[in-house]
Amino acid sequence: MALEHYANIAEIVGVILVVVTLVFLTLQIRQNTRALRSTTIQSVMQSELAMMSILVENAATWEKISNGSPLASGEETRRAIVLFNVYMIETESRYHQFKTGYLDAQPWEGRLGTLPDVVRMPVFELWRASPGGQSHAADFLTLLDGLARDISNE
Repeated sequence: MALEHYANIAEIVGVILVVVTLVFLTLQIRQNTRALRSTTIQSVMQSELAMMSILVENAATWEKISNGSPLASGEETRRAIVLFNVYMIETESRYHQFKTGYLDAQPWEGRLGTLPDVVRMPVFELWRASPGGQSHAADFLTLLDGLARDISNE
């Protein structure tokens, strides 16, 4: 009987340890998730700052892109497509981070709100036909093409 008594005590202690371990793991996962989201937000901000720096360095071309002015030369057109692609790379990064749950809705929804104006820009069609405009993930391109289609149907 004493051995059975000790076995029962060991079983109870084992259950308690399992519960304590599960609680600890839950807390650790939550803490890691918060840290990962914080890191992702920091990464988005750094990426945004890097993109802004590139756009400022090429302000004259970006101004033409954003207001729809004609591009002066083949070189300026290529520069415009590359600048637009930089913007789209950063946008796609936000999109995928949001889709996978690593980025809160606000940073993605902020960018999503600007995309209808972005796909209205004449450079969008040039970019979309370029290798850069075809090298993004299919689901992201589907999103952009859908926005462009919606705008053309307005």
